[in-house]
Parts: sequence; structure tokens; C-alpha cells
Amino acid sequence: MNTTFAECPKCRSLNKVSSQKALEKTPVCGKCGETLAMHGLVSEVSSANFKKIITKADGLVVVDFWAAWCGPCKSYGPEYQKASLQNQQAVFLKINTEAEQQISAEYGIRGIPCTIVFKNGKEINRQSGAMSAEQVKSFLGN
Repeated sequence: MNTTFAECPKCRSLNKVSSQKALEKTPVCGKCGETLAMHGLVSEVSSANFKKIITKADGLVVVDFWAAWCGPCKSYGPEYQKASLQNQQAVFLKINTEAEQQISAEYGIRGIPCTIVFKNGKEINRQSGAMSAEQVKSFLGN
């Protein structure tokens, strides 16, 4: 069974979610019952939960570093969401570089959007700039 992770917007708890259930109905937080904000199979996370996810996830973790004011980030968002639906074996996350400046600096994010792929907690690939869903698929080696 493919799973993803989502951070609760209310209590900030980390939730492991079945990809199938996330697509069939709106997932809720196991701790407080709040609706989990997911777009396709993409969820936005904080720095603390990001670090937990990249070490806990069984497969690839794909992370889009973005900002709300960034034009290319806005055009990349729907393509990234589409890519999450086409690659359900990976976990797709978003990190807002304005809200999470420390983690963005830690990973040397110089331009956005910037997509980084992690496996077993380690960075294995990086691409700056917006991509199509097909380019993301190729980027992931599919």
C-alpha cells in the first residue's frame, strides 16, 4: 500500500495517510480530527516534520521549495500536484521558503522553485526551476 505524510494545520501532528484514502476522501488528523490540507498527494510541512518524514519514509521523498510571491512557483504547483498523482510510490511535500527560512538556508536554496529528492534521509537529486509533470517523472527516474 502506498502512503504519504501530512502535517495537521491545527495541531501540527504528523499523519501517515494511505494514498488511496487521500484520493478517495478528505483525510483528517488522527490526533485532533482537523481536515488535512492536501493537494493531490502533496502536503505542506514545517521544518520539524520535514526532517521526520525524510528519515521515516520508505521510498523517495520529493520536496518543492517555493514561495507565494514566486511566479514560476505558482505555475509549477499544478504540475507538481499532477506529478504526485502519477508517482504514488513517492512522498510529495512542499516547503514555503518564506515561512521556513532556516531549513531553506540549511539546504542551500538559492533559487525557487527548487525540487530536491531524498532517499533514506539523504539528498540524491536536485533541480532548480519549474518542470512539467512529465519532467518531474523523468527527474525521479521513471
